[in-house]
Amino acid sequence: METEAGPVLSYVQKTIVSAQQSLGDVDTNSVVWALIGIALVFLIRKQLSAFGLMCFRALLARFAVDLSAEVEAHLKTATEILFVTLAIYVAVSFLLPDDGSGLFLSRVLSSVAIVAIFGAWYRLSGPFASLLRNDTSSLVSSETDWIERVTQFSVLLFGLTSLLKVWQIDITGALTGVGVLGAGLAIATQDLLRNLVAGMTNISEKRFETGDAIQVEGQFVGTVKRIDLRSTMVVGFDQIPRHIPNSDLSNSVVLNYSARKHRRIMLKVPLMLSATQSQIEAVRDGIRHHHQTSGDFELGNAAPKHIYVSDFGASSVDILIYVWTRGPDYQEYLQITERLTLAILSITRNAGTTLAYPTQTLKIDASTESQGLQENAFSPNS
Repeated sequence: METEAGPVLSYVQKTIVSAQQSLGDVDTNSVVWALIGIALVFLIRKQLSAFGLMCFRALLARFAVDLSAEVEAHLKTATEILFVTLAIYVAVSFLLPDDGSGLFLSRVLSSVAIVAIFGAWYRLSGPFASLLRNDTSSLVSSETDWIERVTQFSVLLFGLTSLLKVWQIDITGALTGVGVLGAGLAIATQDLLRNLVAGMTNISEKRFETGDAIQVEGQFVGTVKRIDLRSTMVVGFDQIPRHIPNSDLSNSVVLNYSARKHRRIMLKVPLMLSATQSQIEAVRDGIRHHHQTSGDFELGNAAPKHIYVSDFGASSVDILIYVWTRGPDYQEYLQITERLTLAILSITRNAGTTLAYPTQTLKIDASTESQGLQENAFSPNS
């Protein structure tokens, strides 16, 4: 114990002696002005912190990011400590030489600044994880406690490394071991890491949210029930849950039906071939009038709308209807389709014609039929 404590005590004694000698050479007026500057910064530390947060908030506003009250409280405490520490550091650098006591105090102040920065970062690990949880927008519904723990461990590791670096303690060997261990873990968990990265990519791109109806690469259609950072649970219309790795979703074509703004109605109205031109035009114009005045359809330029006499069917004259509803709701879509169908029936009836249906006409030659009956009558086996 004595051999270990001896160098430390000797360093402290030398630092004290150097501080006494340095302070003896320092002008009293300089010390007074330095103390006044430190006291002034200490008194207005809250105003300085508020100004710094205001600038930081204005910068984040350009990226549409807002700070919560909890985050602002942690940042405010850290910035107050940093401003006071910076004032003391400037005073020490001005009063004491860059050796002995000056170097020791600089390292102490640097350590205080590091503790303040990484301490705030450590306390912000919870709010950071809550951003991924975000129950209000249902973006992610998952257990994110492990993210907070991993973040806190990383903060502690980097903070300890920075402190040791300030005090010039060589940790190269330890960092090498940690790097080798990290590389081994990365190789062993490469599938997990790939899914984690893909999950964060899906979240940042906002390709879908919980409750959206999606189709994955033409395989199946289902509703997103939960989005984790490793997999996404999609429940198909058969009510069977499917846990899809995020890497598969990230590399697949995903159709998000819930993201559309309108629903399309595309159908053909078949009229009898015996309908006159005026009757056909009356049905066409009646459907156009319903489309324009019912209030069920999108009439803007963003949605195409076509109602025309298109072509001849096998036993009909067809009118094409290609329009879009005002909203994406499926229940509303069914109601609009019902009203349109009933309107078509009424318009067709008022035009004096009817809808066509598939028919077949069979023609039988009378002479061939009578000849066959005669052959059957005179047959030897009859």
